[in-house]
Amino acid sequence: MTLPFINPVEVLQRRAQETPNRLSHMLLGATDAESHSLTYSQLDAEVKKMAAYLQSVAEPGQRALLVYPTSLEFVVAMFACMYAGIIPIPTNPPGMNRSAQRLEAIARDARARLVLTTPEYQHAFLAEAAQFPDFAALTWVTREAVEAGSGHSLQIPVITPQSTAFMQYTSGSTNIPKGVVISYRNFSHNMHALHETRIRGNEYADDSVILTWTPLFHDMGLLIGTFLTPMDGTPSILMPTIQFMQNPLNWLKAIQKFKATASGGPNFAYDLCVNKIPLEKCEGLDLSTWKIAYNSAEPVRAETQARFAEKFAPFGFRPEVQAPCYGMAETTLVISYYTGEKKTITQRFRRADFEEGRLVPSDSDEQKESVEAVSSGVPLVDYQIAIVHPKNRKRCAPNEVGEVWISGDSVGEGYWNRPEDTKHTFGAHIAETHEGPYLRTGDLGFMHDGHLYITGRLKDLLIVRGRNYYPQDVEMTVERTHPALRAGGGAAFSVTEDNVEQLVVVHETQRREMDGVDWNEVIKTIRTNVAREHGIRAHAVILIRRATIAKTSSGKIQRSEMKRQYLANELQIVAEWRAPS
Repeated sequence: MTLPFINPVEVLQRRAQETPNRLSHMLLGATDAESHSLTYSQLDAEVKKMAAYLQSVAEPGQRALLVYPTSLEFVVAMFACMYAGIIPIPTNPPGMNRSAQRLEAIARDARARLVLTTPEYQHAFLAEAAQFPDFAALTWVTREAVEAGSGHSLQIPVITPQSTAFMQYTSGSTNIPKGVVISYRNFSHNMHALHETRIRGNEYADDSVILTWTPLFHDMGLLIGTFLTPMDGTPSILMPTIQFMQNPLNWLKAIQKFKATASGGPNFAYDLCVNKIPLEKCEGLDLSTWKIAYNSAEPVRAETQARFAEKFAPFGFRPEVQAPCYGMAETTLVISYYTGEKKTITQRFRRADFEEGRLVPSDSDEQKESVEAVSSGVPLVDYQIAIVHPKNRKRCAPNEVGEVWISGDSVGEGYWNRPEDTKHTFGAHIAETHEGPYLRTGDLGFMHDGHLYITGRLKDLLIVRGRNYYPQDVEMTVERTHPALRAGGGAAFSVTEDNVEQLVVVHETQRREMDGVDWNEVIKTIRTNVAREHGIRAHAVILIRRATIAKTSSGKIQRSEMKRQYLANELQIVAEWRAPS
C-alpha cells in the first residue's frame, strides 16, 4: 500500500497558517508559573529564525549535534535543522559534572559541524576544552547566538523521500556509538503508521492530548513528543524526566490536569508507580481520560500490567487502555502496537521447552513450570516480520522462538558511514529462499495469531549447560527476594570459569532499607530461589550500592557493561557470595 509522503516542514507551516493560535507544545515547570508553551505560529516563527541563522554558519547536509535537556528549545532546534537542510543528531546530554567523551565520539563519527545547545551546557562543556579539543572546536549555536545574528534570509531546501531527516545514535554499552540514518521516507511511513494506529485504537480525536516524560533525544520522546504534534494536530505536553523520577505521582497528576489521552513509558515506569506511590496520596486522582497507556519494554511483563491496573482502577484507570508495544531506533520508532484490544494478550508455555526455544502451551501458573509471554501488539501496516534461526538464518517453525527480522519502509537506511555493519544488520537474507533484505533486530520472539511477542535480547541470552535462560526472568526472581533489593536494578549474565558457562547475578540495594539487613541471609535466599524456580545454580551473587547499575539512555540494563565491571573488579559491593574454586 502506497502512503502519501509527509513533509514535516510543510506540515508545520500549514499548521501555523491554518491554526496559528492552537497549542503545539507545552513544557511543564515545577510550578504553573514556570511552564512555557508555543502555539503553531510561535513555533514556526522561532524555527525560521534559527534556521536562517544555521544557514549562515553551515552548509546543507552538514550534521549538527543537539544537546539539550527536555525543553522547547530542543523542539525548535529539531525543526530548524529540517528547515535549513542541516541533519540533526539528538544526543543524550551528560550531567554537568560528567565529561563530554561520548558526545565527542558521536561528533567525530558523524563528522559534525555544529553543536546546538544551551548557554549553560556550552559553558560546562567548554570548561573541558583542553580534554576534548576536537569537540570544543565545533561551531556552537545557542539562543543568544541566534538572537545576535538575526536578520539572515532563509531558503528552505527541497525535501525528497530519499533526503536524510535525522540520525539516531544507538545507546548500547559500546564506546563506539553507531548512527542510524533515518530518511524522510522512513519518517513519513512511521508517522502514517502511528496515526492510523491511534485512529484504529479510538485514541485520536479533536480533544486528544499527548503527555510524555521520556527524554526527547530518545526515539520515543523524539517521534511522539516532538513530531506527532504537528502531524495530527495533537498538543504535546512535555514533562522533564527528572520530575517523573523524583516522584512518579507527578506523571499521573499531569495526566489528570491536562486530560491526557495518550501517555506511557518503559515497563519500569509502571512498576515505579505501583511501588512508590502511596494510595493515600492518590485521593482525588482521575485517570479516566487516559485512552492509550503504551508500555515499550522488551519484554513487557504481564504482572506489571496487572498490578498497575488493579492499583489505579479506583481512580478511573481502565485495563483495556494498556497498550504494550515494540520499537527501536533502527525502525524510526514503532514496530508493533495494540489496536483497540480489550485487554493485554498473553500466552503461557512450558518453561522447560521454552528454554530450548520451543513453544508448548501450559495450563500451569507456577513460575518454575511455565512462562507467560505478553503480546507487543500487531505489526504496523506494510511491515513484513520473519522469525529466523539466528545462526543458520532459516525460518523458524511456528512453534519456535527465533530472532525477529523486519522489512518495511520505516526501517532506517543503515548506519552512518559503516557499510559492513549496515550490510550485516540491515541487509540480512533468509537462507534457501534468499528473501530480503531484512533488518536483524537482535531481539528474540515469535508470532502468534498475528501478534508479535518479544522474549528477550539475543546478545543477553544466558546459555548454561546447553539450556537457554532469559536474564530478565532470573532478575525478577532476585528482585522479589527481599524489599531491600531495588526494583529494576539487577543484571544476570554468564561468565566462563574453567571452560564452563556460569551464572552471575548482580543487584542494587535500596538506600533506605539497608539498616539491620542480614545480607548473608538475603544472598542465601537469592541462591535458593534461583535454583528452585529456574533449575540453575548461581556461581556468584553480588549486591551493589544503589544507583550503580549501568543503564542505557532509555533505562535498559547494560548487562554486558555489568559483566565487564564484574570481571574487572569495579563493582561497588555491599555484600557478595562467590562459589569456592
